[in-house]
Amino acid sequence: MKHAKLIRSLCFLLCVLSVFLLFDRGLASRMPPYVISSGKFWLNDYELTRRAHPEEVWDKVFYGNSVVISAYREKPGGYINFGIDCGLVTDLWAMIRKGQVRIGSELVLGLNDLTLYDKFDTNPTYPWLRKTLEPYCYFERDRLRTCLEKDLIGRVLHGHGLEPVFLTQEKQTYSGSLSMEELQEKLNSESYAKYLSLPIEDFDRNFAALDSLTDYCREHGIRLRVVWMPRNTSLETPDSILQVYRRTMDFCQDRGVEFHDMRTALDASCFYDIGHLNNEYGAILFTEEIDPWLMS
Repeated sequence: MKHAKLIRSLCFLLCVLSVFLLFDRGLASRMPPYVISSGKFWLNDYELTRRAHPEEVWDKVFYGNSVVISAYREKPGGYINFGIDCGLVTDLWAMIRKGQVRIGSELVLGLNDLTLYDKFDTNPTYPWLRKTLEPYCYFERDRLRTCLEKDLIGRVLHGHGLEPVFLTQEKQTYSGSLSMEELQEKLNSESYAKYLSLPIEDFDRNFAALDSLTDYCREHGIRLRVVWMPRNTSLETPDSILQVYRRTMDFCQDRGVEFHDMRTALDASCFYDIGHLNNEYGAILFTEEIDPWLMS
């Protein structure tokens, strides 16, 4: 009798688990396109890029972190600005391995020290960070809960659902330039100062990902190039950043990857802060400077 009850209980639990897994899998397959296109969800930079470029294969891609977002202006038929906030080389390699991004013919990596720093804080909503066995409902719990609560409240109280308020959302860009006092304050802040004296070993995982990415591009006939992004020339470059720069140059030389150095290509008036270019001047000049190289 006890065994029969135990078996019935186990069968019930298995049925509940099966229903949940089927529901979760179905939600995972249907929700991402809806999340991106509906305007009801705040989108991360990967999703904003995907919304602007829904095609299955991106032929020419300019990848990097927020520095690339602020620097490169897309042109029709040219490179996609695939800058993502806090983007690392390991992020791009994860996207490619998981089939979340497919690149056609050309990939340009816009690198600086933070694009290669293994311990740099990232955006937890990026879909490639979802663990293998992690349910989609749990991974997207915050956005799903917010949407569900607002939708229910809207329908009950006002007779309509959540409005598409995020349709005009864009990646962050910058206007103007910080003063020298503001730049020094930012450099001395606890949140930034911790990145100015990093041991070179803290970049190993991203260089390993860069190595794997190089092999992948060669195997799939993708032209891979690297550009070292500009840094505000009014500021001294710490030795730890120079070490990462030299390691990147050595890597590209050893692996036969074309390397384009733009560290000091732009003057201080082009910058909003330490590495982000301002939208009204710096981004225009950077795009003009790099376009001949991109198209070569």
